[in-house]
Amino acid sequence: MKALTIVGAGISGLYLAYLLQEKFEITILEARERIGGRIFALDGHDMGPSWVWQHHIHALWLIESLELELFRQYTKGYALYDTKDKLELFSSPASTPSFRIKGSLSGLTQKLHQSLKSTKILYKETVQQIDVSKNIVNITTESSEYKSDFVILTLPPRLAVKVHFTPELPTPLLSKMKQTQTWMGNSAKCVVEFKKAFWREKGLSGFVFSHLGPLGEIHDACTKDKAALFGFVNLNADISNLEQDVKTQMIRLFDIEQSEIVKVYFVDWKRELFTSVTEDTKSLGGHPQYGIDTKAYSQKVLFSSTEFSFEEGGYIEGALIQAKKIVAQLEE
Repeated sequence: MKALTIVGAGISGLYLAYLLQEKFEITILEARERIGGRIFALDGHDMGPSWVWQHHIHALWLIESLELELFRQYTKGYALYDTKDKLELFSSPASTPSFRIKGSLSGLTQKLHQSLKSTKILYKETVQQIDVSKNIVNITTESSEYKSDFVILTLPPRLAVKVHFTPELPTPLLSKMKQTQTWMGNSAKCVVEFKKAFWREKGLSGFVFSHLGPLGEIHDACTKDKAALFGFVNLNADISNLEQDVKTQMIRLFDIEQSEIVKVYFVDWKRELFTSVTEDTKSLGGHPQYGIDTKAYSQKVLFSSTEFSFEEGGYIEGALIQAKKIVAQLEE
């Protein structure tokens, strides 16, 4: 059985191992001390991506296959529009229904992990160099060396180019990878847990669009047993006293006592060493145009993160589509 090394134990790496475990001897090298990558939860709250949509057929199929349950994102009621001059109610326009996984999206990566029969996952292994010879690929980390028949990098493109490749990546491919925005690379996410979902009692959906911040866009984030809102931190927000600033914002927006707030959770993906680079911190005018063709490079070294997908790039769906494309290439 041929050896396959996968770099990264996020959704892409775990799904690839799940699909290929019967055909390859698989080792996953993960720089962090945990699985999941950008899919990450704290006390049951999604701190990375949260949603899937009804047109994400690959994600929905996988969720059902792994016997996970979905529930619809709560959107019932009025939204709030928050400016320096006024705070007003408005009715959000109809949108495509989104769904969340009961127990957090981390259940997806945990189930995939549990489904891996013989795959080895080695943690705190940061890949520094990949050398491609005619018959074998040599992978060098900070502490070890590995040999493999194939390597699949599931890193975002801007992180992947930090690996030293021999032979070098073609200039057009290298340039494209450097230009590709890391999904969530400019995001900081905050979850505020409350004693109860008082906004629902007030006829509010939990959706807030705020020009004042520090949270610019807020949504309902209740779980089965916890009342919560999540928000994205404005790019220009001062985060030196973020927890108290967020509490102050909640009190102002919803006219509540601070005692209603149980806890504030915060992850700044811009500062996550194994997620983003400095170039990712710039603001975006819209959803980036994703999709990178890597066939100009060695067919022994493949690339599979959501940013490489021409379909649904930036979403979990894109990660799954790209993984299936890579599987098809290996099976040719």
